[in-house]
Amino acid sequence: MKYPDRITLIRGNHESRQITQVYGFYDECLRKYGSVNVWRYCTDIFDYLSLSALIENKIFSVHGGLSPAITTLDQIRTIDRKQEVPHDGAMCDLLWSDPEDIVDDWLVMEGYKWMFNNQIVTVWSAPNYCYRCGNVAAILELDENLNKQFRVFDAAPQLIQTDNAPLTGRHDL
Repeated sequence: MKYPDRITLIRGNHESRQITQVYGFYDECLRKYGSVNVWRYCTDIFDYLSLSALIENKIFSVHGGLSPAITTLDQIRTIDRKQEVPHDGAMCDLLWSDPEDIVDDWLVMEGYKWMFNNQIVTVWSAPNYCYRCGNVAAILELDENLNKQFRVFDAAPQLIQTDNAPLTGRHDL
């Protein structure tokens, strides 16, 4: 919101009601706020996030990958994104599918990975995924000339909370 002309948030597979319930966001909101209203407001906002971004008519960005049901950008523009992510179809593909070059493993441990002769890059922005994978994460920055720079970072220490104790960093994981 601070830099709307410089940063565009796009919807990913975790920005759905079902996935936020599976991965703990629903429970966290209930625990912290005593009701599910905050969770409901957040998931309603997720429905308004863009499904993709086009940067200077040169770089196409999407959370997941391409869809066999989509051959033009106009087809993406006509998708009704103000809904829960369906289990199949074009919207699901954009948020869930992963490009495959030669599949060695299923996680980008270095934070980003170039594929298809450097035509596609996967950027992984969840460090130490699920507090168990040990991966780093990255952010791709583009300057005014579309020069690319990756910012790679580690996970913050996991925070734990006992019933009435404040959150503390846990370093023994």
